[in-house]
Amino acid sequence: MDSITRMLSRREHAFAEVVRKLQQKGFQSEAFLPVLDEFREAGIQSDARFAEMKVRAGFAKGHGPGRVKTDCQQWQINESLFEQAIRKNNLDWFELALQVRAKKFGIGLVTNREQRYKQMRFLQYRGFYQDQIDYAMSVTEE
Repeated sequence: MDSITRMLSRREHAFAEVVRKLQQKGFQSEAFLPVLDEFREAGIQSDARFAEMKVRAGFAKGHGPGRVKTDCQQWQINESLFEQAIRKNNLDWFELALQVRAKKFGIGLVTNREQRYKQMRFLQYRGFYQDQIDYAMSVTEE
């Protein structure tokens, strides 16, 4: 099917994303699901590659693993594929949390409780886990 080929030639797509887009274009599921299954079996469409792309893109945007995981869940990516993509990319989320904090607030010692909570909420919103936030908050300029 030409629509599927064009879609997958531009970038990685999740299976659920391809299905949704084709249905929005008016295609009947019975017509494209067998073709999409063939593409999946041939490795042309891969949820694992989509998860890897989402992990790399999220990391590049300064998003933590929690937010990337939510993005993957939105496209019905299996959690095991997400975890596999995290391991395969071997990214330092702790250092990223520190960089995100430094870019927004600097790396000074925070003595004001309100300011500390503000920075922690920001990192939490960006999708970092508590241990990564604790690390980012513990590093200060000498």
